Amino acid sequence: MKNKWLVITTGFALFSMFFGSGNLVFPITVGQESQGHYLLAAIGILFTGVVVPFLGVLGMMLYKGDIYSFFNCFGKKGTFLFMFLALSLMGPFGVLARCLTVAHGALLLLLPNASLPLSSILMCLVVYFMAVNKNNIVSTLGTVLTPFLLLAITVIAFSGLNQGTFPEMSASSGWNALKNGFFQGYQTMDLLAAFFFSQFVIKHLYSKLVGNNGEAYLLKNFYKSSLIGGGILSCVYFALVLLGWIYSPLLLNTPPQEMLGVIAIESLGPIAAPCVCLAVLFACLTTSIVLTSLFADFLRSEVLKEKIGNKQALLITLGIGFVVSTFDFAGIARFLGPVLEATYPALITLTIVNIAYKFLGMKSSHWPFTLTLAAKLCWI
Repeated sequence: MKNKWLVITTGFALFSMFFGSGNLVFPITVGQESQGHYLLAAIGILFTGVVVPFLGVLGMMLYKGDIYSFFNCFGKKGTFLFMFLALSLMGPFGVLARCLTVAHGALLLLLPNASLPLSSILMCLVVYFMAVNKNNIVSTLGTVLTPFLLLAITVIAFSGLNQGTFPEMSASSGWNALKNGFFQGYQTMDLLAAFFFSQFVIKHLYSKLVGNNGEAYLLKNFYKSSLIGGGILSCVYFALVLLGWIYSPLLLNTPPQEMLGVIAIESLGPIAAPCVCLAVLFACLTTSIVLTSLFADFLRSEVLKEKIGNKQALLITLGIGFVVSTFDFAGIARFLGPVLEATYPALITLTIVNIAYKFLGMKSSHWPFTLTLAAKLCWI
């Protein structure tokens, strides 16, 4: 019974790890753009947004959560460069800045005239004071947020699916919907999250299960937890894709970060606005604090070798994030899109190959990554 509870709680932890603020946005846009081929669109985003990140966690599990061991084929300098670029994209140059824009989109539900720069500055101030004081609010919000967010999405999905009507399906090919869902899954950046965030889950499982049972027993329980976490994530993604298609006429001129709020108000009325606003703001806040701390710590300790303090590193991180956030959600997506489209296939290849190498007892190589990246760059 104890192990069953561990499997369930680990499954929820995996879901929480991969479900951030941006994950509320991309499935809806995929559904909106599906032209009625929402099943194919959902399959595309489920592959790159669910299957691939869980492969990343499996890979890290096999390497005992050691990111330097997983990327050993790049060498010490190559691994350092990868970590810097990955944390930059997950931090101030990408996901952190995107969180600020999503938080602004949620705030517009309550304050329609709120400006993006002002809301971003206020959000940065809150993140700074929580990160610099190492406040326990992150873990508290994370514990409360997951069930609250799941409840909010369930209510919106149930009401929206009951009240909404399916628009007429386009005669276009479903290939574009599948491809769009596949590439939009890159934008979640959850494979990168798997490399860095999964270490906490892996250490927890190792401490509870490894001993006389062996690693095979640990992997068995990990697979069960992954089915739970991946199953919940898949259901949420599919519901959001479906809502995106059902309400696509209403979302025609709506910015991506405001779509969930528009659907909630349409299906539940004005009372939904405060609930959705709070849920999204808490999600953005929790994600922002974690990503800000990760990048600031790496900047301070690895890049600048303790030449600056924690406060200065946090200010630099949030300053960059604020500037990038002024490009708005769509602008950040246009910047991240080509970068992720070029590098994600190579990272997926490396992950699969590293898993295969580990099972076969072979030494990892950088060539699968290098050749895939070169092929993708030539294709572009």
